[in-house]
Amino acid sequence: MSPRRTAHDAPALPSRRALAARLTAGAAALGFARLARAAVPAPAQDPALRDAALRGLALACHRGDPVAAAAAEATLARLAETDPEAALLGRIYRALDVRPAAFWQADLPAAGPADLAVLHTAIRDCQPVHFGYTDLSEQCSDRTVLPLALVHPPQGVKLLAWCEKAQGYRQFFVRAMRDPAPRPGDFRAARLALLRGLAEKERA
Repeated sequence: MSPRRTAHDAPALPSRRALAARLTAGAAALGFARLARAAVPAPAQDPALRDAALRGLALACHRGDPVAAAAAEATLARLAETDPEAALLGRIYRALDVRPAAFWQADLPAAGPADLAVLHTAIRDCQPVHFGYTDLSEQCSDRTVLPLALVHPPQGVKLLAWCEKAQGYRQFFVRAMRDPAPRPGDFRAARLALLRGLAEKERA
């Protein structure tokens, strides 16, 4: 026969104050865990995917669908608060990236894939580019520019850039460039201001 259990043998129950303290500590621990999970940085954004999405938003207003156009405009407005650079690029693309150049000008020389690769990389890395250029008047010059964006109007693929020679924004047909090559430097800190100035110029 087992010995009779007395009140002194029963496990002690926590007081209300102690129980409340334990619950508070547990809730705090859960909260810190959630904060720790929230603090984990999001995966790095794919620049090519971001650019393709922005070009799609920019083209929405050219498709004859006012509902899609309004949704794209609202998205660009929200981007202005969370990603100002993306919002500026979207508006620049909407103004200038209208349709693929080859659709209208198949008889003109195409922009070289190797030249486009150099320019895309320089834009992504915020690196100056140097090239020879022949303008529409057949005048040749050497240019060093800060490349900001590539657009595809009907006349042909163009580079939008800040030109050191002109001390201003200029557009260059990629097909008219000779040997574009990156130059040392990094204008990442000035990129947003340059895009803002370019967007204002195109709006004007």
